Amino acid sequence: MPPSYDDILCAVISSLAKRAKELDHEQAVRGIDSLTELQLHALIDDAFTESSFGVHREAHYPSDGDAYTKPTHRQRCDFVLTPNPTMKLIDPALELKELALAQDTLFAGVAIPERDPASTCPPSDACWVEVKAAAQHAYRDGIPSPNQRYGLELVNGLQTDLCKLAADPEIWHGCVLAILFTESEEIAKHDLNQAASICIDQGLPVRSPIVSCESITERAGNSCVSVGIFAVAI
Repeated sequence: MPPSYDDILCAVISSLAKRAKELDHEQAVRGIDSLTELQLHALIDDAFTESSFGVHREAHYPSDGDAYTKPTHRQRCDFVLTPNPTMKLIDPALELKELALAQDTLFAGVAIPERDPASTCPPSDACWVEVKAAAQHAYRDGIPSPNQRYGLELVNGLQTDLCKLAADPEIWHGCVLAILFTESEEIAKHDLNQAASICIDQGLPVRSPIVSCESITERAGNSCVSVGIFAVAI
């Protein structure tokens, strides 16, 4: 079984809170809410690795493409988690490509070796995680100010990634991991649940989010970092 959503939530919020405290100790001018989404990815990667998950970054969506699709034309997922670090994530399209290349050669029929369940992980046994971040007060050109697009960034990002995850029949465990920087915990919880309600009203298959919040030192207007896990309802 892949890592549970509760374990994912705990790992990420702990990593973010730890980094926020480190910045306080360093007396940094800017806080964790100044990090870009890609910079947050690095903290998330560390959190998953320290939790002994198998971490695969920017893995191709399993059903997006076939033996002849260029890798650059396939969609990628931010993080794919396997039960342990030693497991190889199986890519069905890559296997089809290897099989196609082996046709009419001495290796026809043996291009794809028998899978070892102990060392390989099919897409359906992994957890596919897309990451989205939004801040109520965000930095623009180095200056913090109220983010007029905060709500749209949260909802639109959530909708886009839920659609991608839900559309792939090989993904049985998928979620959007939303990181919010807000003025308060109450605002974060309200906005995360409101975003889920909007998605449900639009017919998207999503469960109510599980949420964890931590206080951070206010530098730009945000006093809380929150993580919400929106699991795809299969």
